[in-house]
Amino acid sequence: MANKGHGAQDMFNALMEFLKIHGLELENCRGQSYDNASAMSGKYNGLQAKVREEQSCIPCTAHSLNLGGKNAVECCSSAIQFFDFLEKLFVFFTISTHRHQLLTEALNYDDSSLTLKHVTTTRWSCKADATKALKNDYQQIKDVLTKITDDTEEKGCIRCEADGLLRQINQLETGIYIIFWNDILQRTDATNKTLQHAKLDLNTAVASLASLKDYVASKRESFDTYEKQGKELSGSADYVQTKTRNKRRNVRLSPLDYGQSEEVELSPSEKYRTQSFLPVIDQFITSIDQRLQAYKDISSKFSFFNHLKELSSDDLQAAAEQLLKSYPDDLDKTLADELVQFVAFVNIFADEEPGNISTEHFLHRLIMDKGVQDTFPNIEIALRIYLVLMVSNCSGERSFSKLKLIENRLRTSMKQKRLVNLVIMSIESDILRELDFKDIIHDFATRKSRKVTGL
Repeated sequence: MANKGHGAQDMFNALMEFLKIHGLELENCRGQSYDNASAMSGKYNGLQAKVREEQSCIPCTAHSLNLGGKNAVECCSSAIQFFDFLEKLFVFFTISTHRHQLLTEALNYDDSSLTLKHVTTTRWSCKADATKALKNDYQQIKDVLTKITDDTEEKGCIRCEADGLLRQINQLETGIYIIFWNDILQRTDATNKTLQHAKLDLNTAVASLASLKDYVASKRESFDTYEKQGKELSGSADYVQTKTRNKRRNVRLSPLDYGQSEEVELSPSEKYRTQSFLPVIDQFITSIDQRLQAYKDISSKFSFFNHLKELSSDDLQAAAEQLLKSYPDDLDKTLADELVQFVAFVNIFADEEPGNISTEHFLHRLIMDKGVQDTFPNIEIALRIYLVLMVSNCSGERSFSKLKLIENRLRTSMKQKRLVNLVIMSIESDILRELDFKDIIHDFATRKSRKVTGL
């Protein structure tokens, strides 16, 4: 459908019109997932809020993780300056073919695929690659910057810029942040890739986010380790200190000390820890924890499937009642009785391993393979509702990225049919690579050949 506007109400009207045209009911759209753009995820006026009035939905887990990381990056000036430094470093070497060649020769790209990356706000894999490349090739990058700074044949402005980057890369604060952010971003990027999997279930997504939050929280007591590693990497043992005047307390705000006591003066190490290290960790934990709640509320309703054998009849009754409150039009009151019998049914097939699939997927497959849908209809429906919940919508968004790559200024005259076919081939490239084109090429050559055979 044509775009009707960028506002939440405009998108909601377009969505309802689309569903009406295709004969779909909103209450049957169980697997709803939204990204975290303000127009989509606004708490009061976003599209998600308007749809939630009609039917429950969840935000995209991968987008939630990205926003949590974005908040952590922007929580203090030191973090902002660090990623700005990474971007300046990338631009400095890529804007000039000569400087890029110097860097390429120093890093020996034939033996390593790592390279400086453009730091964007959305592609967190680029941030992870950028910090990893700087950490692994730290000394080589310093040597190239030193070479450019000392090269008298270079322009003065270039030498000055290289000297500024060299002084910043030699700072202890930069060394600490390189190692610290590399650890955080590597785990974030790995978790992000898991959350983008098309077949990921909700409980696994919640566990992945929770484990990442716990990992980041464990770094609160690791500042001394990062400081030691930062000194070894940067070769500097001193922080960049700025002189500030001593502040006195306001007599009106603190009358008991008569304005005589001075502000507590922290050591450079403690100051950097409290102002640049801990705020990043705390902001990351807070952001992820806030977004985790949206998933935990829904995940908790289905979590009993993971430990059916451990629950008593009363526990199964309570779990069934909780699920019935959320889906009264889909399930009936016999769900609790079905669960009691279903536990005994599952125990008979306890030897069958679920393999690499989730417990919920295994239970649903067991019902379908054994043909007992009529015996456990409510359980089959409950499992089906859970399995179609959209944990991530990243795979759908990739189609727009592909469209931007394919329909560029060189292909603006192609028609819709050709464009659609090229986009499908690009999206399903893994399937495309497995196809054998010999028969296709032979048929095409036979049909298009102008040479008359058999004469």
